[in-house]
Amino acid sequence: MARVDLNADLGEGMPFDAALLAVVTSANVACGGHAGDAATMHETLRVAKQRHVVVGAHPGWPDRQHFGRRRIAMPLADLRAELQSQVAALTAIAHLLEWPVRYVKLHGALANQVAENADMARTVGEATRAAGLGWLVMAQTAMHAAAEAMAIPHRTEAFADRSYGEDGLLTPRDKPGAVLHDPEHVADRALEMLQRQALPLARGGWLPTRIDSLCVHGDTPEALALATRLRTRLEGAGWQVRAPDW
Repeated sequence: MARVDLNADLGEGMPFDAALLAVVTSANVACGGHAGDAATMHETLRVAKQRHVVVGAHPGWPDRQHFGRRRIAMPLADLRAELQSQVAALTAIAHLLEWPVRYVKLHGALANQVAENADMARTVGEATRAAGLGWLVMAQTAMHAAAEAMAIPHRTEAFADRSYGEDGLLTPRDKPGAVLHDPEHVADRALEMLQRQALPLARGGWLPTRIDSLCVHGDTPEALALATRLRTRLEGAGWQVRAPDW
């Protein structure tokens, strides 16, 4: 049976995290940069453990005012230190709850910049490897290339609720159609991505890639409806929805 992970970005202060943890198989937990604090990390991990949901660290730019979605220039050494600090904060709480952090998935503008910049991608790879974690990467980007070149355990991700440009990168959020809201459309599109093992590009092209995980953003108002419908459709089409083996 074909297998795919369903992940969501959680611990960001949204009201439906607990409900999403009953649907998804992996949770990317905000760890104090763009969102989250000790209390939200603890609660998200507690419920994830209860639901047997695999947990990853979800670091972003330390810019709560813009929810980590504003691009920032930061020296590579400072970026490495920032990542290490955020991941360590989540890992410490995970240790107390005996529910380990398995991987890193970047958030927002940081993820988009690392997807484009090989030097940043290598820096993130170094921090991820030092933490002994896997890396959930945006498929066919600089971070994907860095993970392969550095032999870091990694899985490739496609976004169920975001559109792609011609370059295989995400459409900027300020552009029309960047965020998808209709559950049936999202499910139809995700199933086609999985069938083709490719990303749908603007104007109708496809970028071939292995797809290990599908993401639904936890801060989208329709997140719970999107994730619920997507999981139902995936299982109905014969997909086993299960977290990767890290």
